[in-house]
Amino acid sequence: MSGRHQGSKRTLAKKVTSFNMYLDQATQIQAIMEATGADKDAPVLRTLLDEALSARRRRAAGFDESEPNGFSQAVETLQALILKAITIGERSLRIDGFNLLLLQETFAEARGARKLVWTDVIAPTLKGEGMTPDLIANRFDLQSLENRESAYEVARSLMQSNGKNVGRGLTTSGETSQGNDGVDLEIDDNQPMLF
Repeated sequence: MSGRHQGSKRTLAKKVTSFNMYLDQATQIQAIMEATGADKDAPVLRTLLDEALSARRRRAAGFDESEPNGFSQAVETLQALILKAITIGERSLRIDGFNLLLLQETFAEARGARKLVWTDVIAPTLKGEGMTPDLIANRFDLQSLENRESAYEVARSLMQSNGKNVGRGLTTSGETSQGNDGVDLEIDDNQPMLF
């Protein structure tokens, strides 16, 4: 009798072991043999025995894969928390985007209403008092700048009372920004950047 199994580098033991399998085991072995195309049950049994002994060694060493150990539980918990945080973050971004749209609409409507009142009510009155269109436009721009400064002052006081720092914009002190109406407005380094 050969000491080696055909195609295997492992040496076979001289002792031959014989045992009776349970019926369910014999059925499963037969199914494995058909699936793998094996002719004899001995190589299949050896492979299954190797897998069982390997699992037993892992279990004895504390690496049982059937029972999650502390590390794998921690990884699973961390993955679940990260997915939950991503979901919450995405929801928060959608809400922030919606709030920004509402705020932009509010500002646009407020600016439009102010411009309408100015051009339809105040400007004709000022023209009647003898002011030129340039002076009227300069007065509107000056009031716009004062209103903006007032809004920035309120925002600064709110941030100071809440103890929050807001990220700065891309412009630096002394740079100018052109408003929607074409007026150059100097950017103050102390102004909070709202957007």
